[in-house]
Amino acid sequence: MSIVLIKPNLSRYSVSGHLEYHKVTYLLCNKYASVIQAPDLLAAYQKKVAREESVYAWVRSSEYTKRKAEADRERGDLYSAIVGLVHVNLKNLDLAIRNDARHVDNLMTSYSDLPHAGYDSRTAGIESLVARLRSDDYFAASTALGLVPWMDGLEMRNNLFKSYAENTAQEQMDKPDFTARTARGESDRALRQITSRVTALINLGEPDAYTAFAGEFNTLANHYNTLTHEHYGRLHARIDLSTVPSRIASVDPQAFTGKHVCIIPEISLVLTDRNGGGTKTVELVFTEDFTVSYKNNIGPGTATLVIRGIGNYSGKLTTTFNINKKNA
Repeated sequence: MSIVLIKPNLSRYSVSGHLEYHKVTYLLCNKYASVIQAPDLLAAYQKKVAREESVYAWVRSSEYTKRKAEADRERGDLYSAIVGLVHVNLKNLDLAIRNDARHVDNLMTSYSDLPHAGYDSRTAGIESLVARLRSDDYFAASTALGLVPWMDGLEMRNNLFKSYAENTAQEQMDKPDFTARTARGESDRALRQITSRVTALINLGEPDAYTAFAGEFNTLANHYNTLTHEHYGRLHARIDLSTVPSRIASVDPQAFTGKHVCIIPEISLVLTDRNGGGTKTVELVFTEDFTVSYKNNIGPGTATLVIRGIGNYSGKLTTTFNINKKNA
């Protein structure tokens, strides 16, 4: 009878799933220590799993470090969105809008190194950029280009980043001197040494002695591989805005100004609750869950607002609002 040990898909296990798998598998290997006949390998495996567990404990407690990284990513996205809006309007058919875009673009050029700057320099640079966009020299142009909501979002994320950064000092002092990736790799290598030994012994012609161990080992591997597949399916299943019930709050008629009229809509979705059936209402957050763009939003008439999902959401929704005629 041929016995083959199933290879667990360790590289795709979540942080907690990877550690849990190794803890359970170590107990299994220790149970069959007399069959494996490699106390040195088992001791090394136990040591590596304990090290991975200490890293995981730090990762779980390092909330501010994770939030800081997320806030940094989000402020980078918002900065890129502002640059994109300015560049798009450099080709606007409206001469006044093109001139506004050129004016702001000259300012943005002086901040082009922001995405590559260090944390502290980026924080100070964003504060300076937002302050200048709000100054008398640039605020009218920023408003005409529809940048104000994005500027507000950028300032908010920058302030969040500063707040989280102030709380990471103690976390960094407690940080282990090895990374989670290193700890994972060491646990994986320690297990491979054990499975390689068992496979070699099976090939030497003593498969019957390892039937029970192989059966339990393969059951564990299959179980965790299945969990990982399901986890990835959930993780990457973005919700398409166009496929779920949604509500966009109605927008009151807007006054004609001769400039772009920019509205940030209120959007809610009705989603199925995976935890117990039924439904729940989720309010979407601008710049986190969706972005907006506009069509025909200068002159009197019907303007179109296009909502595109980002982050955990994909797809798009559209709604309209009216721009009133200019009073005589």
